[in-house]
Amino acid sequence: MSKVDGGDLVARALRREGIEHIFTLSGDQTQAIFDACIDEAIRLIDTRHEQAAVHMADGWARTTGRPGVAVVTAGPGVVDAVPGMAVAFQSASPVVLIGGRTRLSEFEMGFGQDFDQLPLMRPITKWAATCYETKRIPEYLSMAFRHACSGRPGPVYLDIPNDILETEIDEEEVSFPTGYRTQARAQAEPSLVRQAVELLMSAKHPLVIAGSGVWWSQAATELKEFIEAAQLPLILRQMARGCVAEDHPLCLGPALAAGRPADVILVVGTRINRWLGYGRPPLFADNARWLQIDIEGSEIGRNRHIEVGMVGDAAAVLRQMTEEVRQRFGTRRESAWAAECRGYTLGRRQRLEPELTSNAVPIHPLRLCQEISDFVDREATLVLDGGDIAVWGAMTLRCYGPGRVMDNGNMGFLGSGIPFGLASKLARPTEQVLVLIGDGSFGLNAMEMDTAIRHKLPITVVIGNDGAWGMIKHRQEAIYGPDRVVGTELGFTHYERMVEGLGGYGEFVERPQDIRPALARALASGRPACINVVTDPTAVSPATRRTASARG
Repeated sequence: MSKVDGGDLVARALRREGIEHIFTLSGDQTQAIFDACIDEAIRLIDTRHEQAAVHMADGWARTTGRPGVAVVTAGPGVVDAVPGMAVAFQSASPVVLIGGRTRLSEFEMGFGQDFDQLPLMRPITKWAATCYETKRIPEYLSMAFRHACSGRPGPVYLDIPNDILETEIDEEEVSFPTGYRTQARAQAEPSLVRQAVELLMSAKHPLVIAGSGVWWSQAATELKEFIEAAQLPLILRQMARGCVAEDHPLCLGPALAAGRPADVILVVGTRINRWLGYGRPPLFADNARWLQIDIEGSEIGRNRHIEVGMVGDAAAVLRQMTEEVRQRFGTRRESAWAAECRGYTLGRRQRLEPELTSNAVPIHPLRLCQEISDFVDREATLVLDGGDIAVWGAMTLRCYGPGRVMDNGNMGFLGSGIPFGLASKLARPTEQVLVLIGDGSFGLNAMEMDTAIRHKLPITVVIGNDGAWGMIKHRQEAIYGPDRVVGTELGFTHYERMVEGLGGYGEFVERPQDIRPALARALASGRPACINVVTDPTAVSPATRRTASARG
């Protein structure tokens, strides 16, 4: 009769889930899992910080639509994982975090790494538990994946004490659960679908706003078919970007306005939060009628009155709405309103032309973004990380496929960019992955460039280097005065030399005409690369200008 230990059971359960990579940093309490992963051919991507390991698991989920798995050791490892879990929780990303724990026999005995980790994780997870019996490890992991992937997805946490992992038991004692997740997709109440379609089709200025719920539902095809059937202009937010290519005639990209105010607005899989102005003036008309689709019923009606709220899976409900449009309204032609929205978007782009083509030195951030846009492939994955530079990037860079753009998300958490990029490169090894990052953000997880080099993940990191925490510095200048700047200046550091020292490729760029050749050389190097671009420290993004003026 063969014996297995808890580490074997973790690895086997993960393999049965189709997990091929885990993101981790070594520690005493997780070595049984590490050893078992060798036999199950699960690749360990070991990072330089547990925060980055969880960000990579999150990035894997955002890139593939499948859950990402991170493993961290007890005590400090779990504490260091908190930022990554908070980001995944805010973004509804299906991350499964397995945390080591001191031995059950040493609970409450004063060992330095022993403390109750569940209360730390519960506020930032959908589910958190401890497994106290070796043979139940597969059962607990099945629960973890079910919670992470069902309904609105999100991160989960499982504690496994070290002696539970190291205990050997007879293999016959173990049962691996099957059929523990459903593929069913919840549809909306048909009468509400009919009502929503009637309102949209009778509107003079209708608008669709789609968010990350569309991506997590893998509803890109359904979204495109719906807007084409109904001929509705579309705004894409966060992980929905790319679910409809941003050069589609009905897609307005990530813009928050569509010219004149919309009178009927359908929100699909996104929160009506600050980034949508809480659905109120000045971004939206006070008398606009709002419709909402969300998998989470408690999200319907948050922050403003909803005319029709449909609880269901984005793909399923969009299919319902498309069928309703086709049956009742037949084939529709493009409306004058849709053409007006497209013209407004093009006009706004044209107004940026002086900065997009500027030859000024220091380089305007919009010129940097335009050079990147002109360089990367249509299939490239783009990651934005920072304050002002992320705003400039969102204004300029376009996305043409699902899961191919990532940003700081609703939490605005800096430092996730490089880990997100590494996970994307792991998932798409033959495609370009470019991280546009601020100099401040770069410093938060800069040593993950070592992870990139060790694991041969040749991402290209472009630093928009304004020598400061620019967004905050500009707000200080606007609110308190230019002589009251404090704690926000960094200096124009040669970060590319650090990457070169680690074994990567680096260039320092000060002139706009040198950006694209540097990008080409970085890509041709075949190594993880850092292009450190000095940008104009006086350039203030529209987002920073708005918030500073509101405070002032």
